Amino acid sequence: MIHEIEEDPLFLQVKSRDRVLVGKHEICKVLSFVGVARDPLSPSLFQVINVNTGEIKFVHVEEVKEIVCTYEAEVQNRLESSTEGLISNFIPTVKNYEKR
Repeated sequence: MIHEIEEDPLFLQVKSRDRVLVGKHEICKVLSFVGVARDPLSPSLFQVINVNTGEIKFVHVEEVKEIVCTYEAEVQNRLESSTEGLISNFIPTVKNYEKR
């Protein structure tokens, strides 16, 4: 009998500094977690900051609908874009030659 691998619930996959969808339209960055007395390692509330308004609040784990961007992916994108920009300034192209 083959057992299907069960994925962890979404709230257990969320890490600090991930960007998540709260409700239907609110993108927030996770600041911290609050556990419960029965299982302190399992979060029941997330402290988040709304990326558009800057409002800091607590949301229940069930309100988080999706991980929009993980912190690791965000850092990787920043590294790639900053490195790409620096390297492209040194590549000998007509555009870079005209900048001089």
